[in-house]
Amino acid sequence: MREHYLHRELYALVKSDTSIFEFIQSGALDGMWYWDMEQMENEWMSPKFWEILGYDPAEKQHLAAEWQDIINPEDLALAKENITKHLADPQYPYDQVVRYTHKNGSTIWIRCRGLAIRDKNGKPLRMLGAHTDITALKQTEQELMRLADEYEKVFNGTQDAMFLMRVTEDGNFRFIRNNSAHQIKTGITQEAIRDKSPQDLLGKEMGGVVARNYQKCVNAEHSITYEETLVLPEGKRFWLTTLTPIMKEGRVAYIVGSARDLTKRKTLELQLQQYANYDTLTGLPNRRVFYERLEQLVTERAEGGPSIALLYIDLDGFKEINDTYGHEAGDVVLTTVGNRLVKFIGPLDFVARLGGDEFALVLSEVKERTDVDRLAASIHASFQEVMTTKGGTYQVGASIGIALYPESSSGSESLVRNADSAMYEVKRNGKGGVRIFT
Repeated sequence: MREHYLHRELYALVKSDTSIFEFIQSGALDGMWYWDMEQMENEWMSPKFWEILGYDPAEKQHLAAEWQDIINPEDLALAKENITKHLADPQYPYDQVVRYTHKNGSTIWIRCRGLAIRDKNGKPLRMLGAHTDITALKQTEQELMRLADEYEKVFNGTQDAMFLMRVTEDGNFRFIRNNSAHQIKTGITQEAIRDKSPQDLLGKEMGGVVARNYQKCVNAEHSITYEETLVLPEGKRFWLTTLTPIMKEGRVAYIVGSARDLTKRKTLELQLQQYANYDTLTGLPNRRVFYERLEQLVTERAEGGPSIALLYIDLDGFKEINDTYGHEAGDVVLTTVGNRLVKFIGPLDFVARLGGDEFALVLSEVKERTDVDRLAASIHASFQEVMTTKGGTYQVGASIGIALYPESSSGSESLVRNADSAMYEVKRNGKGGVRIFT
């Protein structure tokens, strides 16, 4: 290739003007260019530029059109705009990243920087530029963006509530972010969670419980899974939480949390447990739970301790209310009776609905029989109080049979049988009274 006049001129400038040399020196070049601003079709491009793009430099002419044919059209428009601005204002730098099409069709990313060479009046005569191949950097950047995009899709696409936190040098915990599912299910936005401690977010007590679980993960240095119940802005929720530690320089630096919402399942379990153990109308323990608790209590007392009293209560006149006013009125009576009976028991006692209009009240610690007599009299008197509802006014009586363990009974079965027998004795003798089995 015949030596070009711009090539000779550039070498002369480098020899005479140290600033030109410094510019080239600082460019970390993958190619240079020197452009005639008075005859803009003429531009010298160094051989390395063409080699980077896969071309034989000998095949290329020193014309601006050569590179303008293979540059990305959008980048070409931006380049022209920025060159125009730089030529008009020396303070406006020409420095941009453009895309070229390699001879094999791939994309080459080039950082292109330029400096206008001006006469004493500031008129631009030439423009000196440097190319730096940043394709590898851009490919790495794109790969990181792809991975980040995939991470975001996984992080925010999962149905599990996820959160990320850092473990500070002093052993405290600070949330970094949470995913969409976590935000929806907890009512805690990403802005609200960012850089908060568990105590900041959930309060001192609950936050302390949560932080202790996080500390278990730090101590274990491996994943841990546990169930927890949290009261959050979206309400009370049950979670199956897994914490996974991220190690850095020999210590747990981050924790990734993944929590599966068990609220529906737990609520259903609690409902089923409620249905299995409690009367749906009164909310009192049912017959099955009554027998289980009574058997447990009698077993505990088998080796000594205070006596147990069982009051077997059957309502008088309940059938007439049902027949006259209907089952809705009967339900009101049963609910009212249950509420009244609960008021007579202590923390270790319990009341159960055995079915129909039969109830049982168990006193777990009876020190004096006279205490039972007084309580039974108070309960019987409470049934004399009229029950007033929107549907009308009702009144029932009660026949109450009482048995004691171990005084008159050998076990839970005989205790129930004896109390029931005493209750039926009241029924046979005109109802509305109290009798203790002896």
